[in-house]
Amino acid sequence: MFSSRSRIELAVVALGAGLTCAGCSFTFVTPPPSRSAGSEPRPNVECTTSNVAPIVDSVVTSYETFRVAYAAFGPDSAYRDSPIPRDADLALGVAFGGAFLASAIYGYVNTARCRRLRDGAPQQPYLPGVSRGETEHEPAAAAASLARP
Repeated sequence: MFSSRSRIELAVVALGAGLTCAGCSFTFVTPPPSRSAGSEPRPNVECTTSNVAPIVDSVVTSYETFRVAYAAFGPDSAYRDSPIPRDADLALGVAFGGAFLASAIYGYVNTARCRRLRDGAPQQPYLPGVSRGETEHEPAAAAASLARP
């Protein structure tokens, strides 16, 4: 049906077109401004708080993971009349999955940073790895708050 050369060209074009539009979060999430002074809330800052785009990226990443698994372990008959060979399908799936995964991570991180900036610094309890501006007294307060039933 397709020659080896046209299959490679088709795969390269599909990969290039897909990677230019891959990632809802890269396209639709507006990150918050870089580090701001103080921990006062800034409710009027322009950034994205909604997780819709990262969730869409996560769904597409899951789909691509399924497609890569099917391409790797599926029957040979599935690729008999396919316009692209199994190897190209695997490569495209891994590339798109990686692009959408990176976009999802970018989206989740930036929407969380935006919400934190709009709401101000978190109060109690202290959350290790999440709270910013830790002092030597906060971990002890966190341990005390976690010990309560």
